[in-house]
Amino acid sequence: MNISLSNDNDIQIIDGGLPLVTGIEEIRQLCGQILRSFQGDWFLNLDKGMPYFQTILLKATSVSGIEAIYLDVIGRIPGIIDIRTFTLSYDPANRILNIAFTAQTTDGVLDFNLEE
Repeated sequence: MNISLSNDNDIQIIDGGLPLVTGIEEIRQLCGQILRSFQGDWFLNLDKGMPYFQTILLKATSVSGIEAIYLDVIGRIPGIIDIRTFTLSYDPANRILNIAFTAQTTDGVLDFNLEE
């Protein structure tokens, strides 16, 4: 159980309260948080997040290397049992990265899409 976040990743307050998210929606929210966070940013857990500055954004990193990092991080997210499909695409002209995957979770099948 976790506090529900809005589409812009801000804490939701509804009728003066903090709604909670559980099940597959909690796993979806956690995936988005981890894939959007930079490794080393949170002082309580310097390993949490993606190694953007450490590896992903380096010129020498291959696309297959980046895919392997994403698969490893996604596979370690609590609630994810198995990654069934994974797609990573990058549009350099518009600087947009799209990550989509389908995973078996403890609460069912999760279809996830992240475009940044």
